[in-house]
Amino acid sequence: MPQPFEKGPFREVKVPAWVQDSTGAGYTLSVMSSAQRKDAADAGVTISEMGFVDPFYAYYDSKLLKRRNPHVAPDGLKKDIAEYQKLGVRILGVYPPTLQAEVWERHPEWRRVSTDTDQIPEIDLKKFPHGGMLCPLGPYGDFFIDVLAEIVTEFPAVSAFSFDGLHHGGGCYCRICRANYKKDTGNAIPKRDMQSEDFRKYLHWADRKLEDLVQRMQTRLKTINPDIALVTWTTNAGRFGHLLDIPRNMSARMNLLFDAPDQEFWLDETNRGSSIVPAFGVAYVWAVSNHRVAFAEPYLMSRGNPYGKDSFPAHEIERRMMLALTHGAGPSLAVLQPDNLKPAVTHCLAEVKKRKPWLTHKEPEPWAAILVSDNTRAFYGRNPGHVEDRYLANVFGFFRAALEEHLPVTLINDWNLTPADLAKYKVLVLPNAACLDNAQCDAIRKFVERGGGLVASLDTGLCDEFGTPRKTPALTEVLGTTHKGVAVAGKIDDKIDENFARTLPPEYWAKRKGVWDFKRVGNAQSFLEAEKLTELLGKALVTFKGPVARVEARTGSSVDATVRTKDSTQEPELPAVVSHKFESGKAVYLAAGIDAAHYSSSYPYYRLVLTGAMRAVASTPPPVEVKAPMCVQVSTVRQKKNGERLVIHLFNDVNTTAGHGHPAEEVPLREEVIPIHDIEVTLKGYNVKEVRQEPGAHGLKFIKTGDAVTFTVPKLRVHAMAVVELG
Repeated sequence: MPQPFEKGPFREVKVPAWVQDSTGAGYTLSVMSSAQRKDAADAGVTISEMGFVDPFYAYYDSKLLKRRNPHVAPDGLKKDIAEYQKLGVRILGVYPPTLQAEVWERHPEWRRVSTDTDQIPEIDLKKFPHGGMLCPLGPYGDFFIDVLAEIVTEFPAVSAFSFDGLHHGGGCYCRICRANYKKDTGNAIPKRDMQSEDFRKYLHWADRKLEDLVQRMQTRLKTINPDIALVTWTTNAGRFGHLLDIPRNMSARMNLLFDAPDQEFWLDETNRGSSIVPAFGVAYVWAVSNHRVAFAEPYLMSRGNPYGKDSFPAHEIERRMMLALTHGAGPSLAVLQPDNLKPAVTHCLAEVKKRKPWLTHKEPEPWAAILVSDNTRAFYGRNPGHVEDRYLANVFGFFRAALEEHLPVTLINDWNLTPADLAKYKVLVLPNAACLDNAQCDAIRKFVERGGGLVASLDTGLCDEFGTPRKTPALTEVLGTTHKGVAVAGKIDDKIDENFARTLPPEYWAKRKGVWDFKRVGNAQSFLEAEKLTELLGKALVTFKGPVARVEARTGSSVDATVRTKDSTQEPELPAVVSHKFESGKAVYLAAGIDAAHYSSSYPYYRLVLTGAMRAVASTPPPVEVKAPMCVQVSTVRQKKNGERLVIHLFNDVNTTAGHGHPAEEVPLREEVIPIHDIEVTLKGYNVKEVRQEPGAHGLKFIKTGDAVTFTVPKLRVHAMAVVELG
């Protein structure tokens, strides 16, 4: 899908076969002894890092970088390479991409300028000998590619490269960037201000320049060696701290140019470790690879503040590794650990190795898609301190509800909103997807026209791809509502604020928060009249705590629920849940941000409203239904490798001490497991030949009833797979 300032077609990189067969990296072999490396290789490590350039030196006789590391012997790299090759471990070459002291000194014009100034930054190299950040959007980017090409030519055994920090830092004001932006747009780079439409447009331009760098890098390197790969850290693919990077420092789409993006996977208190966020993060890093190959390394830390692994339980390693592979990413791991954790590391690597036959050549089994919009995160969220509340909470809430109800959901991206990509799904969920361009809106409209089900919330379609509010919000005829602005608890004002019509002032999101009375209107045909919801709610008013958009239901729509300022009988009721038929499809619009509330201040009925809406708009029920406690996380993938099969991952997320600590400081440090028994799985519409529980090849009996097949997984400890061989 074209993006602003694109000069040519964007195509995802072709992933080499060896990467497709990989299930994660085993880091830290570069600082391990020969005996330790052999143990790691025997345990299943197939790729690990090796330094070629650091912020101070090159580790070889480079023609481009003159400073050679005096601590690395002349034949040091060749000896290490020979040892890796003997062990069957592929070499992941390391180069920190925007920190290089020699280049910083030699080329001051290549330095990144972070603020709107003509002054070239200076650094005291005695205090900070690595220098500062270089700008990858200009000539330094070409130099960087030249060094990589030199390494691949000099050391053909190198299989891949890893970069820590391949990003533009939210933009650059260096002389070269200023000249290039002026040439491409006729404008000067605007001041750094996310409230400015001009600056948001500039960020799109910076993203395109960085994507172009990686495209040229891949073309150059794959010309030398078609099997070379970028198996590299990414900064826009799911770790909570990175999702707060606003202005964004790379586009999510750039991950399609990596053969396998690898995500730092933190479960500490600063990254919402005890919430749904880590599971979401893993699912998202797989999503931004277009569900091809992605890795996630769970950091073995007790806490992030202070950072460390004091008293880290051995059992927690397995939990984190299994969580990663459950949601589609190959679990990477730092193999070198303290002596007390070494047996657990060996055990976990062995557990991944047992599962490897079912971890590759897979794709999600489609039913419902949840959009994670990078443009909405950056250009509607606008502020690192507020984006969780403004946007991420909506996505997290829907993802949480789907996991708790075991619905098969797939995370998708801005670029997947095309008729071809959407055709496979029955349901499309747009959690507060404020920033959509015209082509995306057209694809959504056609999806519903042709029988697709749509669930959307709050400000979906309010803005264009730059985060600028439209004069008329998009998708009104599909959703069956007209957006009227902000609903403020305790104050009803029919006027649309002039500033709101032109931009979104910072107070916009704060205004619409409140505590409300939520009421079902009693429509017998509504999904809100489900028996389980009635058991929870009775017939009384119930509290809703969260954001509300003020909307007006259009002709032909059904208002299924309303909200009113809590305990106020003087104010009118506002539409909260609206159902609408559009052509052959159905839509449910949540003017009440129940999705955000389910993440931030949940009542149990929120979950049933969200998943009930998904079921209500779907033309067919989910093809995979699982009866299990809500602590069991489920994901279903289809593997096409030596036949075709479904692989249903079951992960036990029980934490026996959850909720005992301070909510803001809780961290999952699990020491024990409570097994879950008798998980029932029902498949609909499949030609089932055989069902096994893996690892272990335990045959599971199944019963056919019409087009349904039912079987039971007798016991789940931490992780298991139901492998369903298909005819």
